[in-house]
Amino acid sequence: MEPVIVKRADHCISRKNISSAAVKVLYHLKDSGYKAYLVGGGVRDLLLKRNPKDFDVVTNATPEQIRKLFRNCRLVGRRFRLAHVLFRGETIETSTFRAPVPDEADEAYSEHIFSTGESGMVTRDNIFGTPEQDALRRDFTINALFYNIADFSVIDYAGGLNDLKEGIIRVIGDPDKRFAEDPVRMIRAARFAGMLGFKIESSAYDSICRNKELLTHASPSRMYDEVQKLFFCGNANEVFGWLERSDLLHPMFHDFSHWIDEDRARHDWVTHTLEQMDRWRKAGLQVHPSLLFALIFGEYHEFLAAQLEADGVSAHDACKLAVQQHLRAMCENVRVPKLVIYQVSDIMGNQIRFQRTKGARPQRFLHSEGFLDAFLYFKFSSKSHGRNAELLDYWTEQNDSLKHKPHYK
Repeated sequence: MEPVIVKRADHCISRKNISSAAVKVLYHLKDSGYKAYLVGGGVRDLLLKRNPKDFDVVTNATPEQIRKLFRNCRLVGRRFRLAHVLFRGETIETSTFRAPVPDEADEAYSEHIFSTGESGMVTRDNIFGTPEQDALRRDFTINALFYNIADFSVIDYAGGLNDLKEGIIRVIGDPDKRFAEDPVRMIRAARFAGMLGFKIESSAYDSICRNKELLTHASPSRMYDEVQKLFFCGNANEVFGWLERSDLLHPMFHDFSHWIDEDRARHDWVTHTLEQMDRWRKAGLQVHPSLLFALIFGEYHEFLAAQLEADGVSAHDACKLAVQQHLRAMCENVRVPKLVIYQVSDIMGNQIRFQRTKGARPQRFLHSEGFLDAFLYFKFSSKSHGRNAELLDYWTEQNDSLKHKPHYK
């Protein structure tokens, strides 16, 4: 296939917006006789005049050759053997051009090079290929664009330039097969659609709706990382809308999603939470994952805690137990770290302490490590429900008197 090549794409991409670390990697590979392209979300965002969060490089140098070129390099991964070139404050992920996933693992592909799980999901894949093969094995056309540092051109093998122009999330190849290879691609489609304001192409959307249960085969650790990206992308409400419409919420958060389906008011809590997340994100704030999970699941945890209290559990213990039971059960699909579970249970358990003002000395609570996240939850909950106005004023005054700084930047 002949690619579409935009020569001298300076009018599309300003090299000033590419990190100096990525530029160093690209030029060192090029000057050493290798092809070196910027690839993926970095190219996509530069073409859309967005600020990329990270920059990935692809090359015809093997991981071992890359390691020899860069002293500040380490090789990582089993499924994908990658080179991480380490700079102060930034890591440039550098991969070798890869060939398409074969239909079946045969004698030509020994187990240490390529293998798939029973569901068809790729579990190991280190088959090197050409630039065209590498582009066509990527998830979506808009993520398969190359920027060639040698002549400042954009190379398009998959029709990504046109899909960027039209605002379409299109799977490269057969969506059913590509989602079976990596089910996480389904929620990535929802994230890109919500984040960029794009539409998911109809055959891909239909495939997501058919294959949503494949998410139960995805790595729980990867799912946890992806959930953070979903809700910290700055357009969490739009992303949530795509997750709802495609019914991806049920395999991701099974019990919680069924609970919010029962009452529109519960859905509104999640909407308000995500709006707040987007406001914080647009203000440049980085929220703790524990506060994210506390806010999103807060109403559900309060509901579960009320049931435990009815069974005779104390209010404080019920709050913590509700969080722990829910998030530990959720770990089967989304592996929430133990520290985050502990911090969320601490946020919810501390809500009772905001009800105590008379005769109490708040200094010990105010100076505790978990106070600010608990206070942010209390403030958000009080304002969302129009309650606890006097208590909120009291604790806001106490907090302001200490000139507390949030736990995020």
